[in-house]
Amino acid sequence: MKTLLHRAVARGILYGALAVLPLSPVASFAQTAPSYTWNNVRIVAGGYVDGIIAHPTQQGLFYARTDVGGAYRYNASTAQWVPLNDWTPPADSQWMGIESIAIDPNNPNMLYLVAGLYTQSWGASGSILVSSDQGAHFTSYPLNFRVGGNENGRNVGERLQVDPNKGSILFYGTFNDASQASSNGLWTSTNSGASWSKVSGFNALSSDGSGAGVAFVAFYKPTGGKNLPTKTIFAGVSTSTAASSLYKSTDGGVTWAPVTGGPAAGMLPQRGMIGPDGNLYITYGNNIGPNGMTAGQVWKYSIGLNTWQNITPPDKYNYASGFSGLAVDPAKPGTVVVMSMDHWWPSDTMYRTTDGGSSWTDVGGSAVRDASVSPWIVPQGQTQAPFGNWGEVVIDPYDSAHAIYGTGETVWTTSDLTSADAGQPTHWTVGASGIEETAVLAMISPTSGAPLISGLGDVCGFVHASLTAAPTAQLSNPVCGNGTGLDFAKSTPSTVVRVGTGGNNVFGSVSSDGGSTWTAFANQAGSSNGGGTVAISADGGTIVWAPSDVAPVASTDHGTTWTTLTYPSSGVATNLPTAVQVLSDGSNGNLFYAWNQATGTFFSSSDKGVTWYASTTSGLPVLASWQSSQAATVTGVQGDIWLATPSGLYRSQSSGWGWSQVDASTVTAATSIGFGKAAPGTYYPAIYLSGTVDGVAGLFRSTDAGASWVQINDAQHQWAGVSRVIGDPRTFGTVYLSAGGARGIIYGTSSN
Repeated sequence: MKTLLHRAVARGILYGALAVLPLSPVASFAQTAPSYTWNNVRIVAGGYVDGIIAHPTQQGLFYARTDVGGAYRYNASTAQWVPLNDWTPPADSQWMGIESIAIDPNNPNMLYLVAGLYTQSWGASGSILVSSDQGAHFTSYPLNFRVGGNENGRNVGERLQVDPNKGSILFYGTFNDASQASSNGLWTSTNSGASWSKVSGFNALSSDGSGAGVAFVAFYKPTGGKNLPTKTIFAGVSTSTAASSLYKSTDGGVTWAPVTGGPAAGMLPQRGMIGPDGNLYITYGNNIGPNGMTAGQVWKYSIGLNTWQNITPPDKYNYASGFSGLAVDPAKPGTVVVMSMDHWWPSDTMYRTTDGGSSWTDVGGSAVRDASVSPWIVPQGQTQAPFGNWGEVVIDPYDSAHAIYGTGETVWTTSDLTSADAGQPTHWTVGASGIEETAVLAMISPTSGAPLISGLGDVCGFVHASLTAAPTAQLSNPVCGNGTGLDFAKSTPSTVVRVGTGGNNVFGSVSSDGGSTWTAFANQAGSSNGGGTVAISADGGTIVWAPSDVAPVASTDHGTTWTTLTYPSSGVATNLPTAVQVLSDGSNGNLFYAWNQATGTFFSSSDKGVTWYASTTSGLPVLASWQSSQAATVTGVQGDIWLATPSGLYRSQSSGWGWSQVDASTVTAATSIGFGKAAPGTYYPAIYLSGTVDGVAGLFRSTDAGASWVQINDAQHQWAGVSRVIGDPRTFGTVYLSAGGARGIIYGTSSN
């Protein structure tokens, strides 16, 4: 997924003390907690799968890492990817960014993850997550520096590797950040990741922020023995000033020296792997990626001869791009595949060689791709999905015809890769079942029609007619980049409005049939960036939109014309602040609201947005831009507004003119609040709260208007926190949530 989007999404939930163990207490309450079953709303992938590896001694054992959605293990018997990080507590949300992944080649149970999202000064320190049961359980070992699972350069790797001769030894290479120069370089562990020391003899990084740092580590197994450390180790070095793009140690990683030769300056290594032919194959780009590559090469280094050879595949389109993804076939010396990167036209592709790079076949150019598992990825007007961009690839060590690669959108798999050797087309299917990696920016569950409509990062959003089948198409007219705002008319719920970014500079649209068809805004209200939040009156006649870059506006003709919204301030008409959250009343079509967390001010309008007043100017918390808060109205109830903030939960029953804090001694923090169908025998909608209750961070439900709460998630279902939650107005107990910033949409069901 694109870095900027997830930086914004995940940053708001990064802060908090690091927990050493991946468990947190479960709240105990007077009420009996309901039993919940949790599943993903099926979209299938949606984000960047930036690394896939195979275990060489257990057939069918693959692992995948994502930039913001955790790691996955492949279950060959069910053809499903199993998420490995859903236990992550909210305080450790940075663990959902997996910078590198490694296995012990001799022990199929051992798994290692380098976990952390950002290397910037505001980021949290990273951790090494170690599992001895294929990811069923983890122990975390903190690092004293930050790692970048969602930074530019996350496509390189693997930076973390286990010694193939002595599994207790690991090496890990860092980024090249200027902000933490003292920790940049190569680190090693001799006790299976429990503790780490910096390699003093490795001084290749410049700590000037250039490049991706240590792009990969590769052990040359023949230079070690059983339980004896490998002597020869390579490290790819990606900086603007390194003496070489490749460094070598012949004493088990104690001292390092540049390997002379290779590509000219300006080529940054991406991935490096040693094949069974004794050659180290390396992909290069002139940028760290995943965006911005306009040139690239593929090289082969003979370890025995100490010679280099440029084996770059020819591009028949002469379109400047780089290379990143790389896989060697462990069963066939000289057989290698590489993936282009940023070859935007006509598409990225895979090249395959069976003779060590002397000749190449363009696999992607003739590939047949079946996207029926997630049909929405086929662009409008095309018959099949592109081969994919940003690909990282693996060849099955037990079946040379079987390959898997990940893109910025999904995972593809084939069982006839070797057909390319005979000049025949290869056949690919979406192999991402179980992987869900979308950032949820908006959700609504209308009182009729589809049970759920979403606004998502990078892939716009969907009308989810089914929770168990992938949507057939993205939201259209326009197809946006990020879907940031949604609302439905409470009295005419088939009328829906949405806003977002991208969309060829068309930022919003309205539907009168529950999202089956859309009419785009004819006028963009002077906004250049779009986005923001949107609200529609209960009768569907008035839209209020707060774009990200201009003052909020209102339209009574579904976006053909707009009026800038003002309120009296010291007797002067003043525009409502940019980027406030706007929302409509749950019952009265005349009422609109706006919440400005930067000043703690709540605004109200009682005439369909024509005139506004700062109804509350004190008593509500003032929050920093990186903090999250959310106001929500209750469908079917006039003037009833709840406000979730890091300082606690607030409620107004007077259209925002008066507020009270809800049980401040119990609910000490809140991230999101939503409402669903009332419990049997009760009148008030069920309330769902993401926050901290009685000192426990989790997901809670109240069936008595907030008088008491029960926790409905457990230690194995924490998802690094819940950033957004809503209830289903038609089915009691059903709840939808945004998991971990980018683990897609989770839905929970309960019979009690």
